[in-house]
Amino acid sequence: DVVVFGGGLAGCECAIHLGMEGKRVHLVEMRDQLAPDANVRHRPLLLKEIDKYVTVHTGYKGLEVTAEGIWCEDSNGEKVLVPGTSVICALGQRSRTDVVEALMDTAPYVRVIGDASRVSTITNAVYWGHHAALDI
Repeated sequence: DVVVFGGGLAGCECAIHLGMEGKRVHLVEMRDQLAPDANVRHRPLLLKEIDKYVTVHTGYKGLEVTAEGIWCEDSNGEKVLVPGTSVICALGQRSRTDVVEALMDTAPYVRVIGDASRVSTITNAVYWGHHAALDI
């Protein structure tokens, strides 16, 4: 069994890929909804594939990774083991504003884009990068 820890777009796509390879996949997500960051037209197709290949555990807060899998707390506060001999971490991230601030005066023109500005999608990062380049 494989546990994918994080049910955003990247975690869902990873879980589907592993399921299609024949692995038994468990997807653990703290929120009640999978892939809220997915495109509105892509998400329904993604969820169909999830239903086909993946065992989903939403509302589960990860507590500890062990050799047996991930110990989680469900929405009722119960401690539950999601079994797996391999764990893939696909958790969200936060912007590192301290690093951004340290670099602001290192060049005549600095534009903060992508996850350094606000955690988002690769599509948004490319869009912001393109427009930053146009401003140079």
